[in-house]
Amino acid sequence: MKVRFLLGAICAVGFTVAAATAARAAEARPWLCRSKPVFSSDSAMKYQIVNHGGERWQLLLMQFEMGSAHDGYEVVASQELSSNAGQASGTLAPGRYFAVAMYRGEGGHWICPGYAQDKDRPAGAVSRICYDEDSPGCPVALTVLSAAPAGASAH
Repeated sequence: MKVRFLLGAICAVGFTVAAATAARAAEARPWLCRSKPVFSSDSAMKYQIVNHGGERWQLLLMQFEMGSAHDGYEVVASQELSSNAGQASGTLAPGRYFAVAMYRGEGGHWICPGYAQDKDRPAGAVSRICYDEDSPGCPVALTVLSAAPAGASAH
């Protein structure tokens, strides 16, 4: 009788741990990505992200504060983009942001892109970051512009 109870308890704990692990695996964890492009501005910013590719992507904008959870990175804005021409936009307060876009892989897991670079920045833009699953390209592009009037400072 005690053996059955013990086996039942072990199975219940195993199922609980497996369910929690699966739930965490489906959650985007951008602080684990190696490449975290960064941009900053002393004034408010507006951003637009466009998905020209065939995968579902999620943009996660983070700020860093030493000692906080997730290796110091805190997600301050998130946008999910549908496959094939998904787009989203928003505004950001002045500051420094780390921008990670992750794509949905097989099994529903969010995957860090193999390519993420600030490139082909239009005149006057704070940043233009291109993302691709594994090679230089730009099926997903984040463009950040200053929301301040012309003449304001941006880094």
